[in-house]
Amino acid sequence: MTAVTEKIKIDIWSDVVCPWCYVGEGRLGEAIKAEGLESRIEIETHSFELDPNAKDASGESNIEHLQSKLGQDAEQIRGMEQKISGLAAEIGRDYAVERPMGNTRRIHRVLQALRERGTGNDFFLDLQRAYFTGVVNPFEDDAIVAAAERAGMSADETRAILADADSFDDEVETEVTRARAMGAQGVPFMVFDGKYAAPGAMPVDAYRQALRQLVAEHDEEEGE
Repeated sequence: MTAVTEKIKIDIWSDVVCPWCYVGEGRLGEAIKAEGLESRIEIETHSFELDPNAKDASGESNIEHLQSKLGQDAEQIRGMEQKISGLAAEIGRDYAVERPMGNTRRIHRVLQALRERGTGNDFFLDLQRAYFTGVVNPFEDDAIVAAAERAGMSADETRAILADADSFDDEVETEVTRARAMGAQGVPFMVFDGKYAAPGAMPVDAYRQALRQLVAEHDEEEGE
């Protein structure tokens, strides 16, 4: 009888509008493929708000939002975004330099509902990737509902969660508090196998090295 190899768990705290989360998740994916570990890795996305004070459905762009937040002019902000666009291109990803901006709490509440069903990752990554490629505005109810439907939740149930500010709100807060207790001050914040924390978007080679170490530890433990 063939022994079942226990999967290696990677927990990722992320926000839909976080560009470094988009790049970091992409780099991690490249590392997993390069190491041939697609069948051995289990990823779970957790809620973290990059800017809890962002206005809900403000109509602002990311450029305008960051101008106000950082006190820089539009050209400086676009320059920063262009640099991240270049990093995304290195891993074969499109990147919309100018995007809508708003409060992401409602998205996280739907994520929590879908996490209970085991399809939270599908929903979150679908919405995040579509956002950064300029395909959807994730602050529009229809976009959230469509992504949730693709992850297996009915439109009526999703709209009910969006309409009720208390629905799954405690679950979001618990996840944010948990990340901060582990030292997270921003995202992406990854925890490998419940042992090693990695703040920020590391290079692909650094992820590959971390994965090799985790595989070696797992194989050693299973061989004991």
